Amino acid sequence: MFETILEILKEATIDSLKMLPVIFVCYVVIELLEDKILNKYQTNKLLKSPFAPVVSAGFGLIPQCGFSLVATDLFSKKAITLGSLFAIYLATSDEALPLLLTNSNNYLSLLYILLIKFGYAVLVGLTIDLIFKNKKQALVMSNNFLAKNQKNEQQISEDKSQETDLKASNNEEILAVRESKNEEVLPTEHIQGCCHHDIENDHKGLKEIFLHPLLHSLKIFAFILLISIIFGAIVEFVGENAIKDFMTSTGFFEPFIVSIVGLIPNCASSVIITELFMAGSISLGSTLAGLSVNSGLALVLLFKTNKNTKQNVLILISLYSLSVLLGVIVNLF
Repeated sequence: MFETILEILKEATIDSLKMLPVIFVCYVVIELLEDKILNKYQTNKLLKSPFAPVVSAGFGLIPQCGFSLVATDLFSKKAITLGSLFAIYLATSDEALPLLLTNSNNYLSLLYILLIKFGYAVLVGLTIDLIFKNKKQALVMSNNFLAKNQKNEQQISEDKSQETDLKASNNEEILAVRESKNEEVLPTEHIQGCCHHDIENDHKGLKEIFLHPLLHSLKIFAFILLISIIFGAIVEFVGENAIKDFMTSTGFFEPFIVSIVGLIPNCASSVIITELFMAGSISLGSTLAGLSVNSGLALVLLFKTNKNTKQNVLILISLYSLSVLLGVIVNLF
């Protein structure tokens, strides 16, 4: 028994250590590019164009928690559309890319994951923006029609209070006009990432460039090691076939279960999902579902910065539903 436990610990440690150098290099590269890429995302003129979800989905593929956080902050300030927010959420994979890069056997799967997530994120983002654009245009036309009728029926000079009421009733129209004119928004405040580091630090020295990637890599290493030990123990004492039989028994509902894991606002959730996929315990569709709903701390920030609680809840439910739908569709093929 004791020798078995030591063997599990030994294998888990060796496997985890093999991943550490690759993960560290990935995060150093990301740290070097972080500020420039984030700045490009925030100032990109395409974010105010009909193709904004395409840009957001592209940035979302970069394995860094900062993009979903910045997108959330920009959405709360009405600087980007709802479609762009969904596009970057669905495209985000957090820790999946660095982990899958640690083994060349996973490269083809990684390519499938990135292509499917990007295509789906763009499709959903463009569709949402199209729906809300048409709804907004209909609202503007309706408000204009009502305003003209009110002017014809009664002179505004006879009742100045009616002018105030008209302005109040046309809030949605005013908002639409402002957005169409691309008015400037306040610059995004500095936001802290998953390790409480400033993801928009404009003055990074060698310490910041290497220290955060090292700390983050060690944090991910700890998650991987812990999960590897747990998986190793389960395989040893329960049996690999029993685990696969259990996951297979969930069948159609597997993407539903994995997506719930993906909702956990922590790096550990994407690590768990990716490790399960690499071990062959869950399908590609379920992996896509779990990684699509996984936006790290972004949903936490959304509920903190966006005061419209009802809208936040609808975004959360919609994100989960869309992710599960993707998983179910992929699993059918």
